[in-house]
Amino acid sequence: MELTARIHIEKGSYWADVPELPGCFASGDTLDELFESLQEGVALYLSDEGEQGRPLHVATATLTDRPLTAA
Repeated sequence: MELTARIHIEKGSYWADVPELPGCFASGDTLDELFESLQEGVALYLSDEGEQGRPLHVATATLTDRPLTAA
């Protein structure tokens, strides 16, 4: 399963959302905290959706100081 995490920096901390999983968000004071929270949030989301048992891995992430724009 491949998911996209859009990472935002706001007032010195991080938050991310996963477009493929509406309502799935995570936050952290550091990138390590963010990725840990994000992995937990995705796992909880998928367990609620009946997608248990699939391994979760953060493969890549892109940080930018530019606002996201619609594709």
